[in-house]
Amino acid sequence: MSSSKNKQTSFCNRCILPGSYPRIHFDNEGVCSICREYDQWAQKRESELLEKQKLLEIICREARNKKKEFDALIPLSGGKDSTYVLYMAQKKLGLNCLAYTLDTGYLSDHAKRNIETSCKILGVEHLYYCFDPDLMNRLFGLFIRKTGCFCSVCMRAIAMTTSLMADLYHVPLIITGTSLSTELPLSREMFQLGTVDHVRNVLKGESIVSESERLLISNSLRRKIGYLLFLLSKKHHLRTYAWFNLSEYVDWNYDIILNTIRKELNWTSPSESEHMDCIIHPLQKYIHNRRFPEIEMERLTLARLIMAGQISREEAVRKLEKSSSQCPESVMNLFLDNIKMSKEEFDKYIDMGPRHLQFNSKPGLVTKLRMKVFPQKEAGTY
Repeated sequence: MSSSKNKQTSFCNRCILPGSYPRIHFDNEGVCSICREYDQWAQKRESELLEKQKLLEIICREARNKKKEFDALIPLSGGKDSTYVLYMAQKKLGLNCLAYTLDTGYLSDHAKRNIETSCKILGVEHLYYCFDPDLMNRLFGLFIRKTGCFCSVCMRAIAMTTSLMADLYHVPLIITGTSLSTELPLSREMFQLGTVDHVRNVLKGESIVSESERLLISNSLRRKIGYLLFLLSKKHHLRTYAWFNLSEYVDWNYDIILNTIRKELNWTSPSESEHMDCIIHPLQKYIHNRRFPEIEMERLTLARLIMAGQISREEAVRKLEKSSSQCPESVMNLFLDNIKMSKEEFDKYIDMGPRHLQFNSKPGLVTKLRMKVFPQKEAGTY
């Protein structure tokens, strides 16, 4: 369809995304390009889902046949997605799972209770990796000053600890729960993944780098080769190692997910907010909404659920009107005290805009080859 309306339409007539969303355009019906691309992806996914479920059974059987102590590693935050992954992997797919949780000092008590209850009911062995909270807070402060955001530190810590745990226990499968069905991929201006190169570039020349070298640990060579073989098989077969999102192989509906984990695992949540596992998640929301006032984080979440048919546009608008961009004062004060920064300083660094892109390296030869073999579109689209 043509894009004659382009950004003259303030908001998508279907999903409530605004015309200020990066690289978005509207067709003659006032529907945005993100919606249209989602429709194409969802149609293809639906046609392949039955076959994907069969492939998942094959992959799980191949993992069990390796006769390792554990068949799969599940990074468990205590939130709904990772809890559902653990339930499905252990109870429905017949895998012997090892669960682990990264605690940076900001894991909520509610999440800890969900973790303990879920693992006890399922009979799953669980480990904590407790990162030095003082070091983590100093890293948060550094990243806010230099890049304007801090979530990439946690993203890198999660990737690092996942790799360490998987290698330590020789686990063939790593299964996570991120889903394109229900989560809108953020544009590169809005979010920075915790890649090794990015974190290394931010730390370069800083005195804290010697204390933070473990953050730069990546997958072992044998695991990298295993993941590449898995990709080359189009994620159909497990040769040695694999890391995938469960949502690629099964339906991902939040009504079903919530009903299942509440009934089977006594999972609870103190509110409807996303990421109840992280005490300081409201700060990420505060930073994003202060920086992108027309593209609130809540709007992005609701827009994707509209696309997925899991919420109506009218209900999404009502939820958006009730949402707040403010961070609870207690959370803000706790974080600022820990990173030794005033509110004025904090807002100054946020208002300087996202500066994380300047710390990203150009793709190397291996990355370019992978992108050529497995091409992907811009973040935010498919």
